[in-house]
Amino acid sequence: MICTLAQDAIVMLDNEGNICYWNKVAESLLGYRIEQVIGKNFHALFVSKKHQEAFRKGFSRFKETGQGPVIGQRVEVTAIKKDGTEFPVSLSISSIKLKNKWNAIGIARDISERKRIEKKIKLAYSELDQIFNTAVDGMRVIDTDFNILRINKTFSTLSGIGVNESKGRKCYEVFSCSLCNSPNCPLVRILDGEQRIECEIEKKGKDASATFYSLAATPLKKPDGAIIGIIEDIRDITESRQIVGQLLQSEKMASIGQLAAGVAHEINNPTGFVSSNLKTLSDYQNDIKLLIKQYRRLNTDLKETMAIAEYPIVILEQLKRITDLEAEVDIDFVLNDISDLVKESQEGTERIKKIILDLKDFAHPGKDEIKLADINRNMESTLNVVWNELKYKATVTKDYGDLPEVECYPQQLNQVFVNLLVNAAHAIDNEGEIRIVTRSVDGYAEIKISDTGKGIPEENLSKIFDPFFTTKEVGKGTGLGLNVAYNIIKKHNGTIDVESTVGTGTTFTIKVPVQKGV
Repeated sequence: MICTLAQDAIVMLDNEGNICYWNKVAESLLGYRIEQVIGKNFHALFVSKKHQEAFRKGFSRFKETGQGPVIGQRVEVTAIKKDGTEFPVSLSISSIKLKNKWNAIGIARDISERKRIEKKIKLAYSELDQIFNTAVDGMRVIDTDFNILRINKTFSTLSGIGVNESKGRKCYEVFSCSLCNSPNCPLVRILDGEQRIECEIEKKGKDASATFYSLAATPLKKPDGAIIGIIEDIRDITESRQIVGQLLQSEKMASIGQLAAGVAHEINNPTGFVSSNLKTLSDYQNDIKLLIKQYRRLNTDLKETMAIAEYPIVILEQLKRITDLEAEVDIDFVLNDISDLVKESQEGTERIKKIILDLKDFAHPGKDEIKLADINRNMESTLNVVWNELKYKATVTKDYGDLPEVECYPQQLNQVFVNLLVNAAHAIDNEGEIRIVTRSVDGYAEIKISDTGKGIPEENLSKIFDPFFTTKEVGKGTGLGLNVAYNIIKKHNGTIDVESTVGTGTTFTIKVPVQKGV
């Protein structure tokens, strides 16, 4: 009854290997009815030539002991159907003693479908392995204890360590960077629940040279969602970073050209009143000299006539002349006004000095170094440079929060502020307001720059950070300003977002981590 209901083929063989029993599944599987196979040698009829010799040798021992190399085990062999078709089967053989002779019971299952699936899986793994190892980016898979499970050939080239050599080693031993062992480590953040992290990292060479990489980290999960590791994708962006730097400088120089006339105007204003004040001071000085000269003449005349009891008429006339001259030149006003004019002139020259220094600071490429910077002071310096672009279009309202110093590239952040402030001024047709708000928010310096301009249409919001996208007239913009700003903020591991309503205005929100970690 069991043999009849079984889903596998069941065959009983005597100690010579001849068939003495055969169930219906075996008939269906191999294509022979039971009366066609009873008494025939199973090995010769159904086992492929490559397995026949092994079966014969096994049966020679089986006849005596009931034991053999495959007795009690499940093996895979190639079987032959009645029509000559070969196919794989999973076969388990056990022994039973009947009438003092050993008989074998074989249970066989067609594993053609399983083999087909295995082949398909093997092919898929092969394809994935080829993709993994021929990827342009360096890739590695890391477990939750930061042990390397595998790396591709590109990563091996980047790290200088062989593919097999790296397995089982800690990720930071094979390829360490500036984010290792810091709270901003992408791997730690992924294990803490973040779904995807994109950032830039810097790796110092033995010669102190720096190589820059873009890194993307994503969690490796089981079907139930449990994290079992991290997948890293790393690309060398040193060259592209240099290109961005060139674009940055190009955009900076374009901005300087745009601002040059305004800066010249700003310099001319304080220079003009300094020049005018100095002319007035010169006139005052002449009056004072004239008065002092008269005093001296009086002094001389008095000395010559001191022996005379009564002052001569000439002395009386000199005294009167001095009194009249004091009234004419208003000596008290002159002396007081000289002090005010000098103070005003000094303020003017200090303003000239500050404008020139800020412009020089903004224009000079400088060294690409991270420094601690006061964001509020940076914003003030930038406002000073772009003031001529803003003052005729908008009232600038400032609401500065108490910010810690930020680890950043100060000149590059200045470039972002310039681009956003000038764009805000251009968005205002007549008169409006530009509002600047800075706050410290959860380890980030947050800068909001808002305007009451015409706003950005919704269909353009997704494109404004694209390179060369601009809605300005030909010749009015390069289309790189916001793209450069986006790349600078991304380089700082920060974010830049925009909200806009047509006819109401636009707000750009920048968040830069206080500790950059690179």
